[in-house]
Amino acid sequence: MTKVSTAELERRLERARTHREEEPAFFRCLLDAWVYAHVPLSDDHPRVRLVQFRHPDGFYAVPFFTSEAKARFAGRGVVRTVRLTGRELLAGTPGATFMLNPNDGGCVLYPEEVDALLKTGTVARIEQFHLNDDTSFLVSDQADPPVWLMPYLMGLYAQLQFVRVAYLLEVAPPQSPAERTLLIALGVAPEHAERAVRATITDIQPLCAHNDVALDITTFDPAKGLPAYLCQRGVERFYGPPLN
Repeated sequence: MTKVSTAELERRLERARTHREEEPAFFRCLLDAWVYAHVPLSDDHPRVRLVQFRHPDGFYAVPFFTSEAKARFAGRGVVRTVRLTGRELLAGTPGATFMLNPNDGGCVLYPEEVDALLKTGTVARIEQFHLNDDTSFLVSDQADPPVWLMPYLMGLYAQLQFVRVAYLLEVAPPQSPAERTLLIALGVAPEHAERAVRATITDIQPLCAHNDVALDITTFDPAKGLPAYLCQRGVERFYGPPLN
């Protein structure tokens, strides 16, 4: 198979940054493109060992690059640069977190997203929103989640040890109380919050789409206690011990 060129990969990456609908095409190209990663200058280990770095959010990631020039510039002569296909790189390091072009603000791929990309050729799309003290919504006192959803989520969070507790709400905007959606609130330390959300969406987005279920996810820091919106009637804790 002809490998995707560096120019084509970078063109598709720029398109994906400005046009969300272009993301699937970029990720398909990424699997078949040459990419570049770092290995130690001197390493007698029989297997290739990739260099990691500590991300500002606290987790470790394997940096990789769309071009050899970017990889060499980032390596600054203290590592060697190796070339692999995107598929070889991602499949060869199970359980790792990757960051593409970290010096250019590139994207992070968490282990759950890597698995999904290798299996399906794409990554779930995520629309971000943030709850704060000014966020206003109505909470139903009788949430009615699909019967398949809660056991599925409980099984997922049992695998994500950094998720301490999870709550379910059925919410609606004050101006449209009939427009109800489900909201999952995850108690997770800030350094793991993004991965927890993206792992959840990666796992259940296809199921929610198939069953026509609208679901949003937010997080809170359990070290700071329970947010006020989770103290209302109708909120169900379905995973983890109660917070003090």
